[in-house]
Parts: sequence; structure tokens; C-alpha cells
Amino acid sequence: FYTLTVYEKGAEVIRMIHTLLGEENFQKGMQLYFERHDGSAATCDDFVQAMEDASNVDLSHFRRWYSQSGTPIVTVKDDYNPETEQYTLTISQRTPATPDQAEKQPLHIPFAIELYDNEGKVIPLQKGGHPVNSVLNVTQAEQT
Repeated sequence: FYTLTVYEKGAEVIRMIHTLLGEENFQKGMQLYFERHDGSAATCDDFVQAMEDASNVDLSHFRRWYSQSGTPIVTVKDDYNPETEQYTLTISQRTPATPDQAEKQPLHIPFAIELYDNEGKVIPLQKGGHPVNSVLNVTQAEQT
């Protein structure tokens, strides 16, 4: 029998892939997945492969979510400097050791981020003076 963690983790991985690919590519991936595997016993790898094939996005790092046991503990710290108008977000992750795996590798965690001004309008995100996507892809143990 599977534990609740397995089901929760699986649902989160699907949501993260959706965040990373966006609605259109995710739906293409779902369509391809069902075309290939409807009525058969599919694997996690089959799902990720369909998403990759439909979107042309490399999701190999996501396979670690299925092969590495446990759930990461994520810590988020933020800081805003009003003088420079700079917002800094630092995300760290640590997956506790489990009986089957003492050493854990960082997981790929996409964070959808938006900042708002006092009037509720979205502030365009920039890094180093250049516009950036609103999805921050965390792939390291600590990332700013």
C-alpha cells in the first residue's frame, strides 16, 4: 500500500510540471499521455516523457521526484531594499535522510512569483536589469 505522502507528492509534481510548462503545453502533454497510455498500466516515466515530447522541455530533473524518497523542507526568506527598490528572494531546500537514502540531491521546484505595487498592479520582474519570467526554477540546495 502507498502512504499519503506518495499521493500528495505525486499531485505536487503534476502541479509543478503544469507551472513549468504552462497551460497550453501541459494540456498537449496530457493529450499525448492519454493517446499513448489509455487503457494500459503507465509509469511515472511515461507521464514525464509525454510531457517532454509534447512541450520540447527537458524534465529530466523532475524524475528525481519519483526516484528520491521523502519530501523536501522548503524555507523562503525575502528582503526588500526601498533605497535600491530591490527585492531579494532566497529559497532553500533540504530533504531529510530516509532509511533507504541517507544523501539527498536538491529537487527541481518551480515557483510562480508575482510582485504587486500599492495599487495592486503587477510589477514586472527583472534580474540584473533584464526582464525575467515569473517562474523561478529552484534546482539548488539554496538559491537567490
